[in-house]
Amino acid sequence: MKKMKDLPYIIGLKVKIYPSDEQKRLIAVNDGAKRAVYNHLVACGNEKYRLSMSADNVPAYQERLDYLESVTGGLDSIKNAMPFLYGKDVDDQAVANASKNYHTAWKNRKERHTGVPVFKKKSSVQSYQTNAHYYAKDTQEGHNSNVWFLGKNHVTLPKLGRIRFGGSSGEAAEIIRRQEARDIRIGTITVERDAVGEYWASFQVSSETPFREILPPAGSEHGIDLNLLELVVDSDGNELENPKFLQASMKKLKKAQRRLSRMAERAKKDVRKLLECKNYQKQRQKVAYLHRKVARQRADYLHAYSKHEIESQDFIAAEDLKVKNLMRNHNLAKAIGDAGWRTLLNMLKYKAKLYGRTVVLVPPKDTTQTCSVCGYVMSGDEKLTLDVREWECPYCHTHHHRDRNAARNVLKRGLQAAMQP
Repeated sequence: MKKMKDLPYIIGLKVKIYPSDEQKRLIAVNDGAKRAVYNHLVACGNEKYRLSMSADNVPAYQERLDYLESVTGGLDSIKNAMPFLYGKDVDDQAVANASKNYHTAWKNRKERHTGVPVFKKKSSVQSYQTNAHYYAKDTQEGHNSNVWFLGKNHVTLPKLGRIRFGGSSGEAAEIIRRQEARDIRIGTITVERDAVGEYWASFQVSSETPFREILPPAGSEHGIDLNLLELVVDSDGNELENPKFLQASMKKLKKAQRRLSRMAERAKKDVRKLLECKNYQKQRQKVAYLHRKVARQRADYLHAYSKHEIESQDFIAAEDLKVKNLMRNHNLAKAIGDAGWRTLLNMLKYKAKLYGRTVVLVPPKDTTQTCSVCGYVMSGDEKLTLDVREWECPYCHTHHHRDRNAARNVLKRGLQAAMQP
């Protein structure tokens, strides 16, 4: 069977799982093993960096560097340095993925200018990654992998064994059908306990055949402008309301978080550990539930809109907004995060790939300041401020709606970008 990277079609499947007490213990063990490995690599990496600056002048430093290299050079060396990783409850793939994620963090640091890897602390959230392995011959049960969906309600996972899951019945049925036909390969599986205390499993699934049927041509194309007053304004003049889910829930969130803060202060005053404070943990789960509800409302809203766009448009152009940079404006950071711009763009991109549509992201520079009719760019004293919603081009005297004009400029740039080889 081909490897994951050799298969052209990839989707994700996330299901809620219902582990037994023993399986919950195993999940906690592997979360701890993953965190220990990652922190071990971070500590050794930090020490190697400090010693390398003076190693040429201090022979003892070079000896220490050689030792650090010997305990971080590979999976065997890491496990030798941390013997508890040989325990029967520890998933070797959790150790391997922790090491892989550490090195990926450094790669992202160099290529994407992200932050350096830092220590992971223990929290209410638990997670680790494992992988499916495929055999040359089927097992006695007729399986060719150690990860197998047993009907619509159970799946076998490494170390955890048979475990019940719920939700995504249609998706699971399709995976089961393809699995029996040997038409899919399951790659990385992420097992997680969220802040609310519920357990989830995410599967990376690939195949040589598409998971969705290519949609017929819709005969339409448009550009979209993302903003905060209306979430989306497109080049046809249609507007999508910004529901501001976080703002709508802020009253409940503030009340719950204030109560949680008072509980933490009281525990600190009484010199008690928060993990041992039952009322604190109950309140923490209530706060986590409210945050999760907001995130789910936002995701559901964006899923509905992005699916509608993909179904109704052959070509979509959007601004490639650098949301992380925009959120440095502390006056707008909460509103920008609540809008979920980057989440929407990611949804449009992966759904376009699934259904055979085209989504192009273009640089946002001057899309608002440019006349979509004559191309005149407002600059200097003429430059539009955020409070100006409508304006007239000083060159061709066309009256513009600010966001609709920007969406038309985005569409033009997208079509130009799509025509380039």
